[in-house]
Amino acid sequence: MPELYIITGSNGAGKSSIGPDYLPEHIRLNNVVFDGDKLFMEKQRELWRNGMRAHKEVRKLAFEFVSHTFDNLVETALSTNADFVYEGHFTNDATWDIPKKFKEKGYSIHLIFLGLANTSLSEQRVLDRTKEGGHYVDPFTIADNFYGNLEKLNKYYALFNSVNIIDTSEIEHGLLATFKNGILQYSVPAIELPKWFIEYMPDMTALIK
Repeated sequence: MPELYIITGSNGAGKSSIGPDYLPEHIRLNNVVFDGDKLFMEKQRELWRNGMRAHKEVRKLAFEFVSHTFDNLVETALSTNADFVYEGHFTNDATWDIPKKFKEKGYSIHLIFLGLANTSLSEQRVLDRTKEGGHYVDPFTIADNFYGNLEKLNKYYALFNSVNIIDTSEIEHGLLATFKNGILQYSVPAIELPKWFIEYMPDMTALIK
C-alpha cells in the first residue's frame, strides 16, 4: 500500500529541520519532502535575480509556481501509486482535501505534528531563523497557523492511519501522543499535557483523560 506522510505544526517548530527525522527510514531515504515555503523563497530570489522588482508581482508568480509544482507532484504520485511526503499548514477545511484524495486512492496516510508552547515562542523561532537567512512569517500568519492547525487537527485526526504529536518547545523534544485510526495508542499522563494541547484539541484530550 502506498503511503502519504504529512509534516505540519507551528511556524518555527522545526518542520523542515527536524520533521524528516520522524519519518520512517524507508520513507526518509527514498523521498524528498516537498517544502512549499522553501520553494517559494527560492522562486522569489530567482525572479529578483532576473530583474523583477515589483514585490506583489514577485510574490504572485512565486505562489503560482509553487501551487502548480505541488499539484503536478500530487497528480504524479497518485497516478503511479508512489509514496509522497510534504509539509505545510492546515488551517481551513479546503487544505484537507489533499490527504482525503490520497486516502480515497487507497493510500495509508500519516501525520506528524510538531507543536510549540505558544505564539510568542513561534514568533521568536521565526525571527531567529530569519536572521540566518530563513523565511520570514508575519505575526498574524503565525497566530493563524498556530491556532488553525490545532483546531483542524482536533477535527480531522481520525482521518489518518497514524498521528504523532510532538512538542518541540524545548531542546529535548517530547512525544505527547500517538493515535491510530482515531484510537489512542500512547500518551503522556494527562497532567503532563501542555496547555496548548488541552485548550485547543479537546476531543483528543478527552481520549487521554
